[in-house]
Amino acid sequence: AHADETEAPPPPAPPAPPAAPAMTYEEIGVSKNRAGGLLEPYSDITRGWRILKPSTWNQFDQIPGTYDMKWEDLVSLNYQQIILTTSPVKSTTVSVDALGPVEEVGLKLAKTRDAKLLSAKAFTKEGILFYLFDLQGPAVHQLLTLCVFKGKLWKVDASAPETRWAKTGPLYEKVAASFMPKLG
Repeated sequence: AHADETEAPPPPAPPAPPAAPAMTYEEIGVSKNRAGGLLEPYSDITRGWRILKPSTWNQFDQIPGTYDMKWEDLVSLNYQQIILTTSPVKSTTVSVDALGPVEEVGLKLAKTRDAKLLSAKAFTKEGILFYLFDLQGPAVHQLLTLCVFKGKLWKVDASAPETRWAKTGPLYEKVAASFMPKLG
């Protein structure tokens, strides 16, 4: 008679390699801290964004190709300003991380400004990824916020002379934390 010729079952397939972990970022709330009345809410209904702006500063509306909105402290004549700009991005660019890792982007920005990168942070607000950079130059200190939303790169550039940073830096942090490229 003839032996049972059943084949052994094939060995199990090796486990799939683990997927690369998706980057996760801390979700922070949109700041509503008015700094004791130094800041007030501002919404641009037409272009769809909001921010807390310095309540006593002069406001300058859009100059195409230069800025979308600017606030400047003209009383002290010390070049304290906050400038919002937008520029179009490719339709495939849906997040600021398309520019690269936050630290790399920060180092590039510092180099182009002859500045020192003091910090580079990535976080989300209402599901939108933001990069925040603290840049210290020889004369000017900047807090720079970047995000991509609605087909645009949004940039909030808050700058002041280094000699004024101790006073303006905390205020600028509240402004940066309040910015959203959509109404809410």
